[in-house]
Amino acid sequence: MRKLGRVFNKTRNGLIVVQSLLKDPRRLVGASVYDEDLKKIGKVIDVIGRVDSPYVVVKPIAHEYAEFIELGSNVYYRVERKKTKRYGKKGKRRKGGGRRKRRKR
Repeated sequence: MRKLGRVFNKTRNGLIVVQSLLKDPRRLVGASVYDEDLKKIGKVIDVIGRVDSPYVVVKPIAHEYAEFIELGSNVYYRVERKKTKRYGKKGKRRKGGGRRKRRKR
């Protein structure tokens, strides 16, 4: 896990705004966010603000997480890998498709 930044604000909708320490946090959309006790609190849903000082918007798993997290506390992130499909020895099988050759008349 890596440090994402500090909690900057909480919105009326229950979202958490984090002042990012990263220069380009756009790739973090969908990443899991954890508090200082390494408990999962939510996921990154958006990046807002200026390019030189971005803010990350986190949607908590439950409304209670937004209430108990304190302003100024550090939060961490982890990008989860997508599961890949594994195929047999023959590799990926495709049905149909491909280019058809047109007949000249």
